[in-house]
Amino acid sequence: MGFGKVGTEVARRAKGLGMHVIAHDPYAPADRARAIGVELVSFDEALSKADFISLHMPLTPATSKFLNDETFAKMKRGVRIVNVARGGVIDEDALVKALDAGIVAQAALDVFTEEPPAKDTKLVLHEKVTATPHLGASTMEAQAIFSFVVGSNNLFCMSSNWIKTQLLLENFFSARKRS
Repeated sequence: MGFGKVGTEVARRAKGLGMHVIAHDPYAPADRARAIGVELVSFDEALSKADFISLHMPLTPATSKFLNDETFAKMKRGVRIVNVARGGVIDEDALVKALDAGIVAQAALDVFTEEPPAKDTKLVLHEKVTATPHLGASTMEAQAIFSFVVGSNNLFCMSSNWIKTQLLLENFFSARKRS
């Protein structure tokens, strides 16, 4: 659900894994979908046919609790839900009910209505839910490497001294391995 930049990239990867990909996005151009072998379908068709539903949309009044009791009832039994878009696009109480009823076989979430979610919520503790923090590249290690790479690229561009930049990179990564 959602076939913008991120949804399109997820679709490309799913196609690479041999999956038949359908998508719903009322704003997506059909020619872009056809170009990568994706079939644009109606919202109800996406709900009833999908084995996996991956959400890629902003949180707006129109997408708030986009997945709810009514939409879960229309889903193919055993569907798997992935939400790495925005907290609030899923009615979390309705998701717990759908998981308990077996409509949703598994859910993978890194965004929640309340950030961070309480550690003792039914959703986070549910045995069929994989819950991770919405961190992406926010670890200290990732930020340190990113900062160093940006700085190194700047040095390289300004000095055009490739060897010096390579030595700096080697020293940085050698020092990180030792610590």
